[in-house]
Amino acid sequence: MMSAGTSRVKILCVRAQPNPDCATLLHSVVDEWVHALALHCDIEVIEQDFDLREVYERVKPDFLLFDSIHWGRKYRLTISNLDAYPDLPRALLLNNDPHEPMRPLTMDFMAAYGIDTVFCTGAEDLEHMHELRRFNAFVLPKFIDSDVFHDYGEERTIPVTIMSAHLFPTFYPWRARVTEEIQNLMPTLLYTHPGYTNARHDPFAIRDEKYARMLSRSQFCIADTTRLDYVVRKHLEIPAAGSVLVSPPSEALREYGFIDMENCVLGAAGAELYGKILAVANDPLWYERIRSNGSALVHSRYTRQHWTHILDWFACRRACKPGQKVQQDGVLGKFRIVEDEQGVPAIADWVVRDSPMAIKLRAARDALLHDGDLQAAVDGLNESMEWIGHIAEPWFLMGVIAFSVGDLDNAAQWLAKRSAIQGREDSALGILDPCEIAWLLLFAHLTGDEELYQQMSDSADRTSHLSIRRMRWLIDGANTDLDIKEAGLDAPREGDCLSIHWLGDEDFEAWFGLIQKVLIANEQMAAARVA
Repeated sequence: MMSAGTSRVKILCVRAQPNPDCATLLHSVVDEWVHALALHCDIEVIEQDFDLREVYERVKPDFLLFDSIHWGRKYRLTISNLDAYPDLPRALLLNNDPHEPMRPLTMDFMAAYGIDTVFCTGAEDLEHMHELRRFNAFVLPKFIDSDVFHDYGEERTIPVTIMSAHLFPTFYPWRARVTEEIQNLMPTLLYTHPGYTNARHDPFAIRDEKYARMLSRSQFCIADTTRLDYVVRKHLEIPAAGSVLVSPPSEALREYGFIDMENCVLGAAGAELYGKILAVANDPLWYERIRSNGSALVHSRYTRQHWTHILDWFACRRACKPGQKVQQDGVLGKFRIVEDEQGVPAIADWVVRDSPMAIKLRAARDALLHDGDLQAAVDGLNESMEWIGHIAEPWFLMGVIAFSVGDLDNAAQWLAKRSAIQGREDSALGILDPCEIAWLLLFAHLTGDEELYQQMSDSADRTSHLSIRRMRWLIDGANTDLDIKEAGLDAPREGDCLSIHWLGDEDFEAWFGLIQKVLIANEQMAAARVA
């Protein structure tokens, strides 16, 4: 943390223009990090196209911090003289849901802007996005505004509150079951989510202090960790406002310091959980101990005032000597300077776990690469697609599986689905992921679709990625006399664009084995059609 008297760091925050169709509620959520940082440093925010030389000479920032692309801010800026000041640190705050379908837009500008550091707003980003795991990425905690979320001293007249009770039940299955069952056992307030667009005015919407006061009037509040098992803002807002958090058991919550029956109530949906809630409610001293411990946890660690992580990282980076690097001391931890030796991770003493979604994506990847059960993989992907409608990673893997059995028509539809949906409103939003480009390039080659092949070739010219280099090598004749490493076919290169997908950075032997199966399957399918 910066000490008193230290000269304030100056950050140039580069953000896409706000989406006017986005609800005020969502804007306030995605903008809050700027207000938190501004407590600790000087910030210049730029939201329109600009010349880096001109702005740098005016602002003299210590480093650039880019915001990600998402529904709230969806059009990247055009920046001229981007190559100026190559020694100026450039970092990204990955300020979006881990399953955000616009992530390819962010990954594309990461490479173009020369970003070398990513700050994730939760471990879920690394859990869900396979290729991000090899990048210089750190995990920051979520936080609350303690001026809004604190105990208002309200009489706790609401036994149980469930915010957004009926929203996306397949993505919040624990909450959906609790909502259905608990209201039959104890008085329960169910709040309907007002939505994230400005399509209509909701006279019943509550936010800011009114929302915090409602939490403060509640004895217990319910918050799910989603199908992907990650911490959301409610997990901090609820105890900060003086209520008792009730949530499913979660490793992510443990990393934040939440402990069952000490500062929260955790449990699988069902009779045992409801019995624990009733037991605590019937013991005022026990209830107060859990409630006050939860509040103390959040207010001592996860407020705007404590959110200095990016500045602490910069202080270490600025002090690094040749041969040194910045390392985070565990997930959500502080930063320190260590020797930059081979194998030293960005985050110490922490191994990225696979989320429930990642488990299914990895299973499909392994089935493709190692002759596994493709039908089981398809079943797993179909199940995951029911969780939330816009998760794109299963679509891509479904496309490759279709490719591997010679089903080219379905393969193309699956591979292009994410881009097609995102590009309906504006083609600029439908930018293809590198792995999508690679496999559509092969599809166009095999089917003789010259127009699509030219489109994919143009996209490939603008995008550096291992899967694209390999697919072009294959289409150009698969010269086995070529030095695989020298040609960049063995592994990702520095400066490659990251893919959101779980197939594209495997070792060459595994990739080539998959390609051989794909080609054989499609030759057999073509022969069957002729016959």
